[in-house]
Amino acid sequence: MKNIVQKRCELLVENRNLIQEGFMLENSLLKAVAAAAFAEKEKTVDVDYLKECRSLLRDKQGALSSFRGNNELIVSTKMALGSDPEKYIDEVIEVYKKFQKGKCFGSTFRVLAAMSICDAGKFSEADAIIEKTNNLLEGMRKKHPFIATDEDTSFAVLLAMTEKSVEEILTELEEAFGYIKKSFSFHDNAAYSLTQVLTIFDGSYEDKRDKVLEIYNAFKAAGLKYGKEYELASLGTLININLSTGELVSEVAEAAKFFDGKKGFGMLDMNKQTKLMLGAMVVSGAYSEKSTVTDASVTSGAISMIIAEQTAMLVAIMIASSSAAASSSSN
Repeated sequence: MKNIVQKRCELLVENRNLIQEGFMLENSLLKAVAAAAFAEKEKTVDVDYLKECRSLLRDKQGALSSFRGNNELIVSTKMALGSDPEKYIDEVIEVYKKFQKGKCFGSTFRVLAAMSICDAGKFSEADAIIEKTNNLLEGMRKKHPFIATDEDTSFAVLLAMTEKSVEEILTELEEAFGYIKKSFSFHDNAAYSLTQVLTIFDGSYEDKRDKVLEIYNAFKAAGLKYGKEYELASLGTLININLSTGELVSEVAEAAKFFDGKKGFGMLDMNKQTKLMLGAMVVSGAYSEKSTVTDASVTSGAISMIIAEQTAMLVAIMIASSSAAASSSSN
């Protein structure tokens, strides 16, 4: 494992333990993803400051708000990482309200989408991005009424921030999805999310689909089962990393193995597939600024990191929501 990845893993574990002290009731994966966000910026968590950010969030959003619940730690983390937490949350709330126009119910995923716009420094372009996002979602739902859901807002907004037109994006999505889903039978939802992540990047869809399947099969050949549920989308964040496929798989595998036996990363906290996803997030973040791809202009390093981070956050929130729903139905 390269030194930069080793240090990020060590800091992630340290940050997770610090977050545990002040946020004991939060979902284990959410705590790990929040810890990873701090590690991404090479920062150690200041738990008291993170709590202050949570208090500020609670002052501005009531208990039933979509900013609370499973989103609360993630939003508080992004506030704490910014230079001006109050300005950040005010802008995210304003963008979220724009997303909510004409809608009756709140949305966890539109909160994440609003954060993505602000994280990319595109607050002033929010209206145009939201319009494009809504057009993309409409097109997705027409093609796949049983697959495209509110969850897709988080990826659709990242697609909307590319220079591709709505028509170009929808065309590429269809062509790539038709091919990729063949490799993930009975997992159409996850395959569609993976296709969305791939489409965010520039380059031919043939090259991107071939690369991601090459990486997936390399994990398989190494005796590692990369998750084919929510985790699958995170595989797309690895396609532009300037390492051989063998080196890349080794880095992710070693990062995932590093978490074994660490407090908060046990069998009751997360499975092997989730740890591989965390390893992919760390590796993607560590190498994204250096990423290059042959014959393809790559999305900027900043956007690449947002893609990796937001993918992990989205996955964590979906898993946490599923766990909560399962627990509730069993009681």
